Amino acid sequence: LGACPGVPRADVVVGPGNKWVTAAKSLISGQCGIDMLAGPSEVLVLCDATSDPETVAADLLAQAEHDIVARPILVSTDGPASIDRCNAALQRQLATLPTAAVARESVKGGFAVACSSVAEAVDLANRVAPEHLEVMCADATSVATQLDQYGGLFVGNNAAEVLGDYGIGPNHTLPTGGTARYTGGL
Repeated sequence: LGACPGVPRADVVVGPGNKWVTAAKSLISGQCGIDMLAGPSEVLVLCDATSDPETVAADLLAQAEHDIVARPILVSTDGPASIDRCNAALQRQLATLPTAAVARESVKGGFAVACSSVAEAVDLANRVAPEHLEVMCADATSVATQLDQYGGLFVGNNAAEVLGDYGIGPNHTLPTGGTARYTGGL
């Protein structure tokens, strides 16, 4: 770490950021402590036939509008039917979303998976180990007990990730890119 007049040397650098913060943490790692290399932001929504596609789409877009490299992921337990309903809702909402240009690019980098069972969806969610994991399906509480690889867990059709970030108010740095398999959030 080069000397910066008037700025004392740090022992640890922590907190949320963006690609520039992550690049800086990467450069100083080993010379001082860091919490983790975080980003880009991601959400995985696990849904089924009982999920409201408008709410699912809004939650996916709330994450997608962060950055063009944010990753919205949809996992359906009732085959492609929920995916089709959510995609239609996504298109309707993108038509009026003020941040549509960013969200549209992010959605292109996201993906949807049609699973044949809840067990398959749970396995997939645990392997992805997303930063934010939303369980919006029938018997959401029971499904949530089977999940153990995520940064933050939001259970139920009205438990939007944005409520955890903004409604409750805690700022955080959560593991991204599958790192929730071995580390927790800050």
